[in-house]
Amino acid sequence: MPTPLVASVGWTVSHWFYRIDRRRWRGLDDATRRTALDEARGWVARVGAEEGMQLVPLAMIGKADLGFMAVHPDLWRHQQLAQELAATALGACLEPVYAFLSLSEVSEYLSTDADWSRTLIEDQKVDPTSPDFASKMATFRKRMSHYVEARLHPKLPDNFPIVCFYPMAKARGETRNWYALAFDHRKKLMQSHGESGRKYATRLTQLITTATGVDDWEWGVTLFAGDLKAIRDVVYEMRFDEGSAVYGVFGPFYVGIRFAADELASVLRL
Repeated sequence: MPTPLVASVGWTVSHWFYRIDRRRWRGLDDATRRTALDEARGWVARVGAEEGMQLVPLAMIGKADLGFMAVHPDLWRHQQLAQELAATALGACLEPVYAFLSLSEVSEYLSTDADWSRTLIEDQKVDPTSPDFASKMATFRKRMSHYVEARLHPKLPDNFPIVCFYPMAKARGETRNWYALAFDHRKKLMQSHGESGRKYATRLTQLITTATGVDDWEWGVTLFAGDLKAIRDVVYEMRFDEGSAVYGVFGPFYVGIRFAADELASVLRL
């Protein structure tokens, strides 16, 4: 492998979605199909067990048949993953539907020490010279440290089988331009947006990745849930926040169900 290309901050994240060329697949003889399935199952299992790799195989519903989500620090590894799959006999029967490249990130609207200090003093009336203030500040810093680590180096959940991915951006039109707003205004809108989403923390896990400059949209959103309605509910509710209702622009939604390597043939009916 070439010298690793690891981002200075965050990990690279890829999403790939495919249609199966059923006519081409059925044109293969039985022995070739069996060998192809063994090869594909082996590839999924081997990559999934690779150190530093998080690979999520998906049985897609509607817009595609098969999908993969990959999280790995090295950009070269992502390039090779796509080529390894394409080089398999099953890969030769796959037609790309959509691909998305992004990076894990920490939002620029993250609450700061100054924000929390102001909340303690102005809203909670805590004496800034008191031990209670110092304790609350220490707790805040610890919580934020964990949050930043989880955002930059995400560990994908394995307890939620349903995965929904969609790209999004902020409006930049003549009458609605997110980037023309003052930073403090944008931060206030995004904090309100985040509060809406946190109500669903027990029902789903969300990963937001940045794609500005590396793909056609500005962010990718991946939702993991055990109930399809949880995904529907959170997206619906959060669209009423001003940050989304006025400035949100959404791309296509892709929904799939996670599966294990040895289930590949059965879930895809190959």
